[in-house]
Amino acid sequence: MDRGALDEAVERIAARHGTRHVGLVVGAVTSEGARFVVPVGRVRAPDGPPPRADSLFEIGSVTKVFTALLLAVAVTRGELSLDTPVADLLPEVVVPTRDGVAITVEHLATHTAGLPNNPMPLAAAIRAQWKARNGDPWEAFDRAALLTALAGTTLRRTPGTGRIAYSNLGAGVLGHALVAAAATRDFGELVRSRICDPLGMADTVLLPDREQSEREAVGHRSRRRTTGHWRVAGLPGAGALRSTATDVLTFLQAQLRPEDTPLGPAIALTHPERRPGSRLGIGLGWLRVPMRGGRVLLWHNGGTGGFRAFAGFVPAAGVGVVALANDVRSVDRVGFDLLTALSGQPMGDRTDESRGRRGSPPADGSRADGASR
Repeated sequence: MDRGALDEAVERIAARHGTRHVGLVVGAVTSEGARFVVPVGRVRAPDGPPPRADSLFEIGSVTKVFTALLLAVAVTRGELSLDTPVADLLPEVVVPTRDGVAITVEHLATHTAGLPNNPMPLAAAIRAQWKARNGDPWEAFDRAALLTALAGTTLRRTPGTGRIAYSNLGAGVLGHALVAAAATRDFGELVRSRICDPLGMADTVLLPDREQSEREAVGHRSRRRTTGHWRVAGLPGAGALRSTATDVLTFLQAQLRPEDTPLGPAIALTHPERRPGSRLGIGLGWLRVPMRGGRVLLWHNGGTGGFRAFAGFVPAAGVGVVALANDVRSVDRVGFDLLTALSGQPMGDRTDESRGRRGSPPADGSRADGASR
């Protein structure tokens, strides 16, 4: 792709959508390594400094593609298989089954385990949010609480059957199962050692250090109402990571050229469709949408109490994009518009799935994302 066309598209899309957000960072990368980032707005309303390519944002459910890649890394290392039962990795909890079928790690990564979306009923989550000091409904929800919720869950369908049913609970369980399998201290350490260090991503973390904290954007519930950060301690694999546009673009370039990275076989394992949907398919973590002309878009969005995120790429076009905002207005349209402009191909009808129609995984925010309300 011509570098001028890349830069023009990013600037145009950022300008088109920037006024809708407190702060917005939009970026794109090509398989050849060209990249461009445009920040607009403020890291804090009304008069904070503008965001930068290295400003840290909560990325919510975009965390799930990192969790799925950790699974793929473990598989390529021979530490487990996609058919490994979750009960083998978390022997301290009675993992529910249905019709004699056990939940496997692949079921969790493809949202086909039959688990509900969240470990807390919606009404309880809303009450918890109102009571939380920082508006974080998960601040008192730890690993033990998650495993208790898992043990008390009745599966809605036999694992591996039926439609894709998005589950933050399942992604949270997968994160803890992978930490146990690797005998690692915690999820953040596992992401750092197995993904960030090999790919050269220094700013994708669970908790920022002092220097990174100085680069954090502030989340907003509205134009002027700020909110505290979400830690999501009990569900790190579902939505706890913070990152920068620079790091996410590095991650996306690795998706475009996995053979050039130390994680090539694992990255490649996450891309193929493992469960088709009527309008939307899924690989390991990545949601898959067909584009006209036979191309496929792989993507995921994310949202927490004051942030929204989008990461996506079109392998055949050799382009990937990121959009990060520090408010609760969706950035899905930013990502899809930019991918359409850069790939030269409009998306097929199934992209309606991402826009919140019935039967779709809801767009970022209250219902679907890694740390949803």
